[in-house]
Amino acid sequence: MHARLVTRFSLSALVPLALAAVTLGAQGAGQAPAGQASQGQGQTPAQGRGGRGGGGGGGPRPSPAPDITAANATGDAKEVLTLEQQIEEATVKGDTAFAEKVLSSDFHFRHGDGWTRGEKTGGTEDDRAAYMKRIADKEYLVHDLDNPKIEMHGNVAITHGRYVSLFVPKNRDNANPPRLSTIWFERVWAKRDGRWQWLSHRTVWGPHPSPAGVDATRIPWELANDYVPGLPLAKAAPETITPQSKEAAELMDLEVKLGAGVPGGDWELFEKHTAPTYLMWHSDPWTRGSKSRLIDTKQAFFDRVKNKQYLAWHFDSMQAEMHGDVAVTFGRYTATLRGSNPDRAWFAVWYERVWQKREGVWQQLSQRTVHGATYGPTRESVSDK
Repeated sequence: MHARLVTRFSLSALVPLALAAVTLGAQGAGQAPAGQASQGQGQTPAQGRGGRGGGGGGGPRPSPAPDITAANATGDAKEVLTLEQQIEEATVKGDTAFAEKVLSSDFHFRHGDGWTRGEKTGGTEDDRAAYMKRIADKEYLVHDLDNPKIEMHGNVAITHGRYVSLFVPKNRDNANPPRLSTIWFERVWAKRDGRWQWLSHRTVWGPHPSPAGVDATRIPWELANDYVPGLPLAKAAPETITPQSKEAAELMDLEVKLGAGVPGGDWELFEKHTAPTYLMWHSDPWTRGSKSRLIDTKQAFFDRVKNKQYLAWHFDSMQAEMHGDVAVTFGRYTATLRGSNPDRAWFAVWYERVWQKREGVWQQLSQRTVHGATYGPTRESVSDK
């Protein structure tokens, strides 16, 4: 199979739904041109209402590497993107033998985006056995990827993008015919014993009804200046969640230490616990198909730490999803920056981080804003957003 991620629907599945011969090929709008960087170089976070998503100020930033998609992927990146396409095909075909080889023993799949706003209801969570059962039962007639992107961190890979799904469980209500829907996601892969394993899927936006595969909530690749992040508004009081393991507790403690160390200018702490390939995605438009106005490299965020740009960085509602030497953490932080507009001095961000333990030390590989930022004049005004 070639590596290009095709975006087509199964005609046999869609004929009964009057969607035959419709493809995702028309969904070119919002796609990144080959080789285009995901950061507007020199764009400061204060420009545009949606520009600051957990960082701010400063001059031009070094641009991260260009987006990697199936069109330009090589080596491990190409292998992961090919596997991602193949596992979607296996999901539709009910090919449990292939899935057995790709899903890790600690696989975790988070359906629904409520977690990105601290919600307790909505969506379900599958472990490996539950997701394997979905595949065996052929619950999905369509699972079509739409040109996802990949971010490489050595033997860990992070993919993000969207797929179009047609969910037809055996116990479905015949009064409500199945509909195509769009799911935007972030996934984590790790190379173990020479083979890439799929560890984690988290839905970051959706599902949303998508007639003919068109997601009406998708935003343009060139983000409008009046884009407002953090909608719909979150409504979740801060809480402390008990870690499920010693390793998870260690990570939660580390996140709190970083929350204190960054405003304190503790660049040595940041340096020790941050991988060279680290990227921090500010603001949430990437969760809906747009580019991010600001992505910090390790050096860019290191400069923020050294210059004490953050005056405060408080974490709450943190949780950890553990996969051996790889972990996904998520929660919320509230922060304020030097030189902020008094009416927007504080902001709240829901985030997802990916960590890897290297030579006994946890290092953050990636941080992405999954919801926000939401602004207010005081910490209290955004503490439940």
